[in-house]
Amino acid sequence: MDLIQLLNEVKMKSDEEAQALAAQYGMDFSKQEIRALRPLLNEISFHWLFSGIPDAFIQKVKNIIGAEKTNRLLKEYYDFKKR
Repeated sequence: MDLIQLLNEVKMKSDEEAQALAAQYGMDFSKQEIRALRPLLNEISFHWLFSGIPDAFIQKVKNIIGAEKTNRLLKEYYDFKKR
């Protein structure tokens, strides 16, 4: 599954299913965090695969889930991108 498919799948899942999917990647999100992150999925651009994730977007994520979880999420993203 590529990254775009994964993001689209997360959009379609219930909060519980999204929580379980995140857990498969070692990420522990509360349902409240998932609900807050979900609208940000619409802001994600395919272009970021080449240009990198904008700092403003990263800051939005940090405001929702905190710096530690954001750093782990970014690590997962970069590891996923290498596959």
